[in-house]
Amino acid sequence: MRGSRRPSSTATSGISTSPVSIAATWSRSLGRASAGQRGSATPPIWSAICGGAHHEQPRLLAAGEWRATAPGDGRTARFHLSSLYSPWETWAEIAQEHARVRKDPARLQVWVNTKLGEPWEDQVGDTVPADPLMARREDWGSNLAPGVAVLTAGVDVQGDRIEVQIVGWGRDEEAWVIDYRVLWGDPSGPRLWSDLDGVLNGTWGELPVRATAIDTGGHHTKMAYEFCRTRLARRIWAIKGRGGPGIPVWPRRTTRINKGKIPLFIIGVDTVKDAVYARPKLSEPGPGAIHFPRRLDADYFRQLTAERVVTRFECGRPIRSWQPKRDGERNEALDTFVYAHAALHGLISELLPDPWTVFGDI
Repeated sequence: MRGSRRPSSTATSGISTSPVSIAATWSRSLGRASAGQRGSATPPIWSAICGGAHHEQPRLLAAGEWRATAPGDGRTARFHLSSLYSPWETWAEIAQEHARVRKDPARLQVWVNTKLGEPWEDQVGDTVPADPLMARREDWGSNLAPGVAVLTAGVDVQGDRIEVQIVGWGRDEEAWVIDYRVLWGDPSGPRLWSDLDGVLNGTWGELPVRATAIDTGGHHTKMAYEFCRTRLARRIWAIKGRGGPGIPVWPRRTTRINKGKIPLFIIGVDTVKDAVYARPKLSEPGPGAIHFPRRLDADYFRQLTAERVVTRFECGRPIRSWQPKRDGERNEALDTFVYAHAALHGLISELLPDPWTVFGDI
């Protein structure tokens, strides 16, 4: 229907359905037409089934049928219907409106949301390419780079491994990626956690890790809770990420409403990602800049840049969220950097008002 909004394709509470006959979408239909075809009275639409071009909009819409495209609970149905199926608006009118707004991001966003019923991908630089970051790798030798005053760690627990990122921080949150480790093993047993403890007990250029944030919201939550419980004095903190606007990087207080009954810190992952994705644009050393060592490979940078901002509308309100660029994209390098950044804020919250005097001269 005209002005409809697209339901969540990942929801499992109901069946998500789309009308099928020609499976009309912009990318396979009018978006594929030439400028002359879009301006005609009956621009074509291409079939996903036969690959042919069709011009008879009323006949095709009348022959359409609803088919489920996602699993659900068998009781609740969800529907997605773009304006391409509207009997009150022609494909020519939709195409002509697209031609008028396509170079204006603000108006194009409204068109994508209301005509296609699809989320809008922000076009303001929130999607960061990997190659330029990889090209900026530096050599600072075996010692810490000048300017590093404190180290924090971010830890992500997967089904068959634990990934750890060590980040060095200078004044005004200038950052240096110091180390990245993938510890393979079974997180349900003690050996892998002992390996992690060894990493976090290490030193880099005589600096220890001053704070660590371990994500407990995914795999092996109970083991993560137990690991953190006995290491709170070392500032090894259990965290859980929460998306959405206005959530601070580090909370003012913890919650103990969890199965481990331990202090759990809820961090604003979207707030951190907004900052992280803005900072690679800073190509010169200084406040907020991120430095990468030469030894990091292409996979690290693909993971670091694996997400993008998508804006959807709910009840007329824009809702921004970070989503994978592609389904199944790995993002552990991004997540662990986010957690290390959150750990820095947790450390600063303990050392106010001037933590840098505690960290040392820079």
